Amino acid sequence: MKSIIIGAGKVGFSIAQLLSSEDHDVVIIEHDEDRIEILDELLDVKVIKGSGSSWSTLEAAGVKKASMVVAVTEIDEVNMISCLLAKQYGVETTIARVRNPEYTETPHFSPEALLGIDLIINPERVTAMEIAKIIRVPEALNVDYYADNKVQLVELVVDENSPIAGTKLKFLETTHYVIVSIIRKHRMLVPTGEDIIYAGDHIYVMAKTKEMPQVIKALGIKRKKIENITILGGGRTGWYLAHILEKQKVPVNTKIIEKNYKKAQNIAGRLEKTLVIYGDGSDLQLLESENIGKSDLLIAVTSDDKINLLSSLIGKNLGVKKTISQIKRTDVMPLVEQVGIDIILSPRILTAGAILKYTRQGDIISVTVLGEDRAEMIELIAQPKSIAVNKPLKKLRFPNGSVVGAIVRGDSVIVPTGDSIIEPYDQLMMFTLPKSVHKVEKLFINGGKKF
Repeated sequence: MKSIIIGAGKVGFSIAQLLSSEDHDVVIIEHDEDRIEILDELLDVKVIKGSGSSWSTLEAAGVKKASMVVAVTEIDEVNMISCLLAKQYGVETTIARVRNPEYTETPHFSPEALLGIDLIINPERVTAMEIAKIIRVPEALNVDYYADNKVQLVELVVDENSPIAGTKLKFLETTHYVIVSIIRKHRMLVPTGEDIIYAGDHIYVMAKTKEMPQVIKALGIKRKKIENITILGGGRTGWYLAHILEKQKVPVNTKIIEKNYKKAQNIAGRLEKTLVIYGDGSDLQLLESENIGKSDLLIAVTSDDKINLLSSLIGKNLGVKKTISQIKRTDVMPLVEQVGIDIILSPRILTAGAILKYTRQGDIISVTVLGEDRAEMIELIAQPKSIAVNKPLKKLRFPNGSVVGAIVRGDSVIVPTGDSIIEPYDQLMMFTLPKSVHKVEKLFINGGKKF
């Protein structure tokens, strides 16, 4: 598959790195000489100097043979024009990063439908929506929904007092849930019945959404309540998040701290129920005077990774129950997690996950990237002539590092066992480590080969 990435900033670099690691034919269009030098050093991809909004540059990049164009420069208009041009050349899939709400939140029409772009993605909004999901299930480190919210996936930490600590999986009562993965010492594995769950493990649990509260309770994880939230940073992510929180059914007390006066004034005028404070979120005296220690949740989403880390650590020291910090540099995430911050989110990884489904074979509904190992939860449709249908799961040779998390058939959600049979057009949630992604795809596409 030939893909053209326009713009080699942090998001573009991550997408190019991901696609090239999967043997895609990747071409990057970038105008900045310094970025081009970095790309030449770090990635084994072709780089062309120029603008993606130029037809001659697109042709030089091989747009006539491209299957996908992803435009992620810092300029919305360049991204949209690049995708419109690519469509004229017959490119099947076009994806544009568009940050300005004036373009993406029009009340009368879908911008994708109007412009003919397959996916318009806003990393800040994606990040805000991810945080909002975590707020709804505050005892989890990550939360995702599938099959029109019928199925839920949560990442939980097993503490030493949990009834499942020290227990083999085969002795757990897993009628209502599946533990699809365990993260132990930064290593992700797909467990078998013989694996033991230890205190400190992170477990990914999949269950029916309506049953997840009972599942979490059975796993010995205490339910938490979020009433007071402090957001550090009144940029796009902070504003989107506050806006989402104002609209949700369960009200919370939300305040935003923003150090840019004009920006603070602007968001104060656009939010109805959120308290906006003009000040520096890394200022200890300010945080103390605003009683930040009383917050149930502190969310640091400024544009500066260092400020986010510092503010989160100060918040923890002042007594904040839980902290979420946005980190754009994915290479330092493993180190950051060791300093006591509860949840680290990367807009780059979240954006890459939204784009990944367009690179997969078969009838793919969604792809979620999980953990440092970049494992994937793939939501797909079992095609009628694929080798996986009409067979019990125990008879299928699933690739190492993969497991079925849930099966959705019509309105019914099935927690799978070895005797479960996949029927044509079933909707499946498949967890897989990166090495097995393409083998999993082949199981469920028409004419897929055995391996």
